[in-house]
Amino acid sequence: MDELLFIDSTFEKDNTSRYKLSIQLCLDGFSFSILSSNNKCLVLFQSKKLNSDSEDSSIDVLKDNIRNCDYLNLTYKHVSVIWLTKKACLIPSELFSENIAKDSFQLCHPLLKSEIIHWNISTQLNAYIVFALPSDIPSFIKSQFPGSEISHQTLSFYQSVLSQNTESKHPIVFIEVYNNFFDAFIPNSGQKYFSNNFSFKDETDMVYFILNIYKQQKLNTEYSQLHISGKIDEASKAFQTLKRYIKDVRIDTIPSNSISKNNVSNSVYNQFTKLLNPNLCE
Repeated sequence: MDELLFIDSTFEKDNTSRYKLSIQLCLDGFSFSILSSNNKCLVLFQSKKLNSDSEDSSIDVLKDNIRNCDYLNLTYKHVSVIWLTKKACLIPSELFSENIAKDSFQLCHPLLKSEIIHWNISTQLNAYIVFALPSDIPSFIKSQFPGSEISHQTLSFYQSVLSQNTESKHPIVFIEVYNNFFDAFIPNSGQKYFSNNFSFKDETDMVYFILNIYKQQKLNTEYSQLHISGKIDEASKAFQTLKRYIKDVRIDTIPSNSISKNNVSNSVYNQFTKLLNPNLCE
């Protein structure tokens, strides 16, 4: 089932060529936002879990749902497409080649016969983000959204973190939470970074892995801040538990000028930090 979470009264369906579309895809479904020229959210849509019996049928259902969504068949000034997957790795730019990309990826994750690897370059990290996606998705995206590029969800995550002023005597931990995994990133002034992702079954798992990052990286829970974004809020068990062990835990929120006052809570908006990130659409 699909849910139109929000539509602003100023949205003009017949005049979308001045708007910016951000769409996030995975085999479970898709979500998207439509932003105005000044980066105000006009439409926010979430697709519920798709009903399918196999990966192949999931791809077909995903394509059909996108083709049949009226909002995704309009003309936009800019379209950004995010493929959401934990199957990704980083390769320094000076070492990158197509062969190395495939070999390095397969050291970290299995590459299925139905998948291909794709990559983005992060100029701020001086590295390539290599990730897997179904082999027929790129051609579908090219036909459905001409001129758009597919990016991995960590590209905007790293960009957002590194654009902040994170000068501190103690490393800061950044976490982006999704349905059943989270991305973790620790920037460092010496140009050495920690980057990884962790699957979890429940909130207890999530807390364990985050605390283990602090332990393995020898971080001081009194001084190293924890910034969390995505599918978590202050009332959650995970957030309350983390506060017991880490002194400074913060939930990174959407800028207030990006959203309208309505009956959608901030905790719902904060689940879509990727889609409401104006840097994606510049």
